[in-house]
Amino acid sequence: MMKKLYLLIIVVGLIIIAAGYPLLSGLLGSKETVRCATLEGGISTLDILEDAGIDAKYGFDAEVIRLQKTPDILAAVAKGDVDIAIIPAEMAAKLLQDGVDIVIIAVDMYQNQAILAVKDDIKTVDDLVGRRVAAVLASGTYRMFKAYLKMAYDIEVTEDTEVNSSGVTAINSPPGVVITALERGDVDAIVIWEPLVSRALVKASAHVVADYEDMWGALGEEGSPVMLVWVARKDFVEGNPGLVEKLVKARRDAAIMWVEDKEYTVSVLEKLYGLEPEVAEKVYDRVKINTGLLTNDLVENIKKVWGIAWAGGYLKDDPKWIPETVFYRL
Repeated sequence: MMKKLYLLIIVVGLIIIAAGYPLLSGLLGSKETVRCATLEGGISTLDILEDAGIDAKYGFDAEVIRLQKTPDILAAVAKGDVDIAIIPAEMAAKLLQDGVDIVIIAVDMYQNQAILAVKDDIKTVDDLVGRRVAAVLASGTYRMFKAYLKMAYDIEVTEDTEVNSSGVTAINSPPGVVITALERGDVDAIVIWEPLVSRALVKASAHVVADYEDMWGALGEEGSPVMLVWVARKDFVEGNPGLVEKLVKARRDAAIMWVEDKEYTVSVLEKLYGLEPEVAEKVYDRVKINTGLLTNDLVENIKKVWGIAWAGGYLKDDPKWIPETVFYRL
């Protein structure tokens, strides 16, 4: 009889332990993991969140997955290989148009792309007429450049092999060699993003002809256009509402740390991306970080950016159909 009683106690104990495992694991310090994808050479506040251990402060573990190409990030999100991705705003719209259920949970930084030149006679956007400009033609950065020039300056950008004397001729160039092409004189100007912009300014003695904030203003818009956003798979958001809230707050803390501690942020940029101190300092000075949560004004800003990306041919359909439900607010 006693043996049966002991056996019953053991079985009941095992059941209680199994049922209470999530609670016990939480008490013992086990953390939930969030798989976060970002571009290998793409700066964001995720760098600070990871390096400073802000994820641990909020009780989760950010598993950072750095991928070489943005299409790899989009594929990873679509297949469910990652939970979160830090991508340009126009790429989020592309995912939605391709039928991938995602939610935009935060704005990270504003557009830092720029048109750069080394020739003294190229000082304004109008000076680009009849010139060759190198860019990554498959990128949203290029497509928005094309739209900005047409919408704000009435300048056509073409990809013809012959130089367009009445417009701008775009030449395809991989990110790794675009600065070299400018230095050699193969092209008259380039269109790139950070940290390549700062590297060209410091290492190639280039100057900014116009940055995207300038061109945004030329369209009559105020403030700065959104560049990077944090997106999450919809099923991840619906299944982990508490965890998503922690993640959003952790990103906000990382953004505040980025802005308030220049010395630390510069050191992280140097370490993660192999940037020379002068280049890292320039990156810090040029990049504008959003330190708040997602607001109605930011949502409207994103929609305007989507409209420009559509005008440039990056998006296949008018993004106006994208519903408000894709924006996550605390």
